[in-house]
Amino acid sequence: MITLFDLRAKQAGEIYEAIGNLYEEPMKVVSIGDQSITACIGCWNCWLKTPGRCVMKDHMAEIYPDYVNSDTVILLMDTAQGFISHQAKAFFDRTIPHYHPYIELVDGECHHVARYQSYPDLVFYYDTDDLTKYEGQVIEDYLYRTAYHFKSKAYRIIKDGSLQLHPLESRKAKNQAVAFAPTELMEKLVIYNGSPRRSGSNSALILEKVVEALGDKVEIRDLKKRDQWEEWAEAFKSEKRVMFFMPLYVHAMPSHVMGFIEKLQASKGSISFFVQSGFPESSQSHYLEAYFQQLALKLERNYLGTAIKGGVEGLQMRPAMAQEKMIEPLVKAIVNLVSEGNFNAMDIRRLARPIRFGKGTEILFKLLGKRFLNFFWDQQLKANNAYEKRFDRPY
Repeated sequence: MITLFDLRAKQAGEIYEAIGNLYEEPMKVVSIGDQSITACIGCWNCWLKTPGRCVMKDHMAEIYPDYVNSDTVILLMDTAQGFISHQAKAFFDRTIPHYHPYIELVDGECHHVARYQSYPDLVFYYDTDDLTKYEGQVIEDYLYRTAYHFKSKAYRIIKDGSLQLHPLESRKAKNQAVAFAPTELMEKLVIYNGSPRRSGSNSALILEKVVEALGDKVEIRDLKKRDQWEEWAEAFKSEKRVMFFMPLYVHAMPSHVMGFIEKLQASKGSISFFVQSGFPESSQSHYLEAYFQQLALKLERNYLGTAIKGGVEGLQMRPAMAQEKMIEPLVKAIVNLVSEGNFNAMDIRRLARPIRFGKGTEILFKLLGKRFLNFFWDQQLKANNAYEKRFDRPY
């Protein structure tokens, strides 16, 4: 079964026949277009309360069976600001019900365990006319990486006279294309909080401590307040020092953050980024770091770097003193940025450890870690009376 999901805002149906000619079997077309996909809010209900099922009631929830039961899924996407659009990003974010919360280590990195026996090949099609060479590579690398974690083979349809199907290859993220750049000390730093969680946000907890440390030298803006996006996008043009602080969702920004980024225009000043993730290893965030470097160029802003900190998901389950110990170096990095005008390179490298796990850690994980992590998730499943359904495959 082949299913084509058209996520583009402006759809042109003539491409369907051309794509269909690449295959020898019928293709089902699911047109999503301007039907908004509700952004994932990281509630974990699809893992802990209704295993395998998203609690959102929108068009995306209706098409899960088409995705899971296909041999090949073709995604037609828009690009924006040198990356995939927020609509395409929302599609990826909302696929997490197809995987377990349980973790396995693969080549020194954490992966979610498969819920289903197999997953469709993923085929991507998007227009490259407005992309630079580096932006094109960033997108392609990100899409391969996403398919890799989705346990799918990755392909791209390229328009070169006629349409051609090309397999995507594993490559390291194209980061460090832009060097960290110093600037003068900051009178004020505007930080956009990109957490989509309605409550219990680790990002909000960390940023509260930043405010305590910096006072009126920092202003926090919560991107969940969509009614203020137009005002903030206009203000961005004249703001000299800006940071985006966010959790990692499917190797990139949460979809609503991309929605706001799409509204930004080139302007003078500096821009920096801070990415915190649940998985401990910073390699998971390198593909987003590569994009942020290109975004700084597109917005004509002085790029001050991207700080990455993994292992943050369990922050609020720690005792108060352990929380403070974990948060302190994150706050220190931002305080240094404001007072010195740049990140301290040694502090940033320290935050990013481990980049990947070594063989010794993989052995320990197989012996002890898996049992401990399963216990963590199983206890929450039991508390929600969902333990017996944990291996459900609803689609």
